[in-house]
Amino acid sequence: MNVIDNVISEKYSELIFEECAKLPWTFVPDISFGNQAKRSVPGFSHSFYLDKEFNNNEPVTIESKKYSLIKPMLLEAFDKLGLDVNLNNVFRSRARLTLDRPELSEEDRIDNIHVDYQTPHLVLIYYVNTVDGDTLVYENNKLIESVTPRRGRCLLFNGSLHHTSTTPALGPRIIINNNIR
Repeated sequence: MNVIDNVISEKYSELIFEECAKLPWTFVPDISFGNQAKRSVPGFSHSFYLDKEFNNNEPVTIESKKYSLIKPMLLEAFDKLGLDVNLNNVFRSRARLTLDRPELSEEDRIDNIHVDYQTPHLVLIYYVNTVDGDTLVYENNKLIESVTPRRGRCLLFNGSLHHTSTTPALGPRIIINNNIR
């Protein structure tokens, strides 16, 4: 598990934040499980890229016009993390927006614990803004890492590890979640 701050320049991170604020967001009943959630954590999603192999709706690859905005960020992160991968290894990249819910208790703010995919992969999370709403990573049902969102921060971990976000209380939380072969 790796956490890197300032993975890109301040000006570039500002641009990503400004452009994410203007994305065509899609409402989802649960940000992790869609309609299959045990407890609903509503939010918004924008697919930058989804390889046809992982598109459950239809066998086509989705690539948003805004994907070009974050490709340089991914390349910088790969380089700084020492990953021997390139953009062809990315099979899903999506922005996720979770609205703040200050009325929830700390326990109720823990979202649905999950893995993104069963296939072997890495998860690279880029934090678009600074807010509460930590990412929690578990191994053998035990919390092993809690990472607070800070603009420009990246978190990399093995995709076989269970993880979740926590619903923020202090403002909206925006991340870019990338799944990498």
